[in-house]
Amino acid sequence: MMHKMMHKQFVSYPKSGRTWIRFILSRLDFEHSIQFHHDRFEFNDGSRPAHDFDLSARLKCYAKVEKLIYLERDPRDVMVSLYYQVMGRFGDFFDCRGSLSEFIRDDYFGAVNLKKFRDMWEVITERRGFPTISYEACHGDMNGVLQHVLSYYEFKVLEPRLSDAIRMGSFEKMREVEASMEFAQPWLRYRNNSPKVREGKVGGFRAVLSEPDVEYLNKVFELRS
Repeated sequence: MMHKMMHKQFVSYPKSGRTWIRFILSRLDFEHSIQFHHDRFEFNDGSRPAHDFDLSARLKCYAKVEKLIYLERDPRDVMVSLYYQVMGRFGDFFDCRGSLSEFIRDDYFGAVNLKKFRDMWEVITERRGFPTISYEACHGDMNGVLQHVLSYYEFKVLEPRLSDAIRMGSFEKMREVEASMEFAQPWLRYRNNSPKVREGKVGGFRAVLSEPDVEYLNKVFELRS
């Protein structure tokens, strides 16, 4: 499933907000001790390889992983953010020109596949006992979330250093770092003149999705609000 099986992994669907946590962990010098990936859903291959939802293979594979954290985010915000990434940062891979409304209904990029991914990982985390954290919880109490993450991975950090890393990991600071194009890794540098760090809001989908589109996503993800 992966080229290299590390004992500590961090899994999320693209645009679920992992850059925020990853950047803070990089400030603490732990980022390279964790394998960050999207479980075959990187959305960076213009050939559009078929999606893989093989649950049994994953259960067998992840049984060999010692510690894994799964990050989730409001799927409506994920879909909006993924649209801007595919159209911007990865525009050269896919050459997509459709509207946001078309994108969320697309057979390859659309919401139905995210729903399948979420359902699959609900089973994996339950069966394997892996913890789930949320992007929304990070907004509410990043210190608490990071304490949990560090404790689970068995990383020890003094509180002053953690607080400083969180402060330096604000969206304003990350935007500055990204815009400088000097970050050591490509995951926090402009690509195709498009930023990785956008607004970082909870519920930002409401400002860009039409009412019919919100209703469609609510139906797909079985949400009420």
